Order: sequence, then structure tokens, then C-alpha cells
Amino acid sequence: MTPLLPLTKALLRSRARELLVYLRFLQIALENDARVSARGERLNLPLDKALTHMMKANVCLLLYSAMEACMVQLLDEIHDAIGQNCQGVDQLNGQLVLMVARHFKASKTSVTPDNTNTPLHECLFKAWLLDWQDRNQREKRQAGLSGSVDSLAIFDQLRRFGVFSTDMRKPPAHLAHSALQSTKGRRNQLAHGERSFTDLGQSLAFEELCRDVRAVFQTLKSVAQEVQVFLQQQRYLAVPAFAPMEA
Repeated sequence: MTPLLPLTKALLRSRARELLVYLRFLQIALENDARVSARGERLNLPLDKALTHMMKANVCLLLYSAMEACMVQLLDEIHDAIGQNCQGVDQLNGQLVLMVARHFKASKTSVTPDNTNTPLHECLFKAWLLDWQDRNQREKRQAGLSGSVDSLAIFDQLRRFGVFSTDMRKPPAHLAHSALQSTKGRRNQLAHGERSFTDLGQSLAFEELCRDVRAVFQTLKSVAQEVQVFLQQQRYLAVPAFAPMEA
């Protein structure tokens, strides 16, 4: 059997390694006697404190970038899995039927014989898949995550596909760590110029950043696991091929 979500898992590992390398360097840079040397050590200067503050703030951007990239990749693989195992809207669960219907209603494409071929449920399904596949990464972020990623945005997306019931109003605890919200907030402050890198970095402790990095990647791993079970059990189908496991 082909492994599920291989690209998402690979991206998670890659981004985790990226943050780990950066944090190791940052830890050294924060030492009181840290220095910068160049030109065969002919140039040897103390590491400016303001620079280390900026480097701490940059962790927030790296972490938020990982959140966005992993979620877009996950949505790509969800669409691919559904597309490989379904032929039409009639096969989908209720939440996905609603998603496809809303996509067609919101589409700016004119209704023509080319895009309303019979059987219509197959035509609509194909149009929904192709629309996602044709989007670039920025458009996928906007469409799939409204341009902003935190625990609630991730939960809302999973609920749209039927990973969670529409009766659930908030994400389960293992998908709702506060580190995702604080990372998004700090990233927005930097991106919108509300705080400078120096000012934000000065307020952040290295240990706090390490905890946030661990929490975010553990949460993203849990999200991928939820989706993997969803795909394994084929709960995107109107009648799942496999009964959900007992809790």
C-alpha cells in the first residue's frame, strides 16, 4: 500500500530540521562572550545584542512559515487522495458535497456545455479538483486557510472535509496548543510593522521559543495523524469503506 501523506511528513521533517539548526546557532549567539569572526579571524568582534534580539524574533517567521507550508501541503495531499479514489460528488460525504456545491456557486466561470457535461456529479467533482490543482501556493493559502494559520483555522479546514463532525465547535485539545496562536500573532506584528524585530525579540526568552517550536511541530504532527486516519478509513466517502475505529 502506498504510504499516506509522504510529502507532508517529509516537509514536516525538513522544516523541523531547519528550525533545529537555527536554534542551535541562536543558542551559541546568545552566550555572553559570543563573537563574530571573519577573514581568517583577522576580524573578530562581539556579537551585537540588538542582532541577537532580531534573530530571536526571526524564529517566529520561520515557525509560522512552517505552519503555512505544511498545511498547504496537507491540503494538496487530501485533494489528491480523494481525487484518486472518487469519480463524482455522489460518492462524497455530506460535508464534501457541500464544499463542492459552494465552490460551483462561487465560481466565476460561465456555465457552458463544456463545464456542465453529464453526468453532472462527475463534472462538478472534476471542476472542484482542477480548480484546486490550478491554484498557486499563495492562492491555496488564501482559499484553504484564509491567509492566516492557527489552531482554529486548521480545525475549520479539517471539519470542512469531514475529518471532524460539524457538531464540533472547537478543536480537540491535542490540536489547539496556544503556541500556534502566539506564533501567528507575533508573525502578524512583524509582517504589519506593529513591532520591530529588535523590540519583539527582546521580549522573548530562548527557552520560550524552544517550547513553542516543539509544541507547534507536535501539533502539526497530530494534525497529519488525524488526516491519515481519515484517509485510511476513507471517511471522505458517503459510505466509508472502513468503519471508524473505536475510541
